[in-house]
Amino acid sequence: MHRIIMFVAAMLLLAGCSTVMEKQSSTQVEVNKGVPVVYIHPSDAAAYQQATVGVLPFLLPGGVDPAVGMGIGELYKDILLGKQIFPRVQLIGHSYGDYEDAIAAGREYGTDLVLAGRLNYFLQGTELGGAKLDISVRLINVRTGATVWHIGQTMDQPMDYPRTDLFGFLISSTLIEPIKRPAGAPVLTNMFAQSAVDVADVLSGSSYVKR
Repeated sequence: MHRIIMFVAAMLLLAGCSTVMEKQSSTQVEVNKGVPVVYIHPSDAAAYQQATVGVLPFLLPGGVDPAVGMGIGELYKDILLGKQIFPRVQLIGHSYGDYEDAIAAGREYGTDLVLAGRLNYFLQGTELGGAKLDISVRLINVRTGATVWHIGQTMDQPMDYPRTDLFGFLISSTLIEPIKRPAGAPVLTNMFAQSAVDVADVLSGSSYVKR
């Protein structure tokens, strides 16, 4: 629970100094979840079932607090461990600039693979929706330097603009507004968690993920 709280706190850093209500995307708007795109995969995934993995902080767009990258890395570590994808997964707190640095960190910590992720693009959204996520992950063989898996995924949440036409006004003025469900965690935070689960499923050999 402590790790979940810390991760949510890190995600809220993306919102800057505005209030949570102003920046939190509404959970009433359904998210369009793109399936993970696997660009590179091993010919024999079973050969890596006993591999040890070091998870690095995710690389971030400019201006984003580094704590966010560490939070995403810890989330991936916890999900890989929870789903028992690999026998040993540890978080490596080293900052790095490129994949050569990532490989060097893996060698220092004695892991077989390093998970080097990148947050390519994100949008926090508003109470009307509009959250977006573009994330990619590489698992690199520390001994050979070769990319074993390269996976990308995007998600977006459409905007739910209120109706401003005359018919919509008449309907809204004559009907009782439905009570909305509690907002819950920010939608972007849920997107990160879902992406981590989907990537873990791909690494386990699943040929599909839950839509």
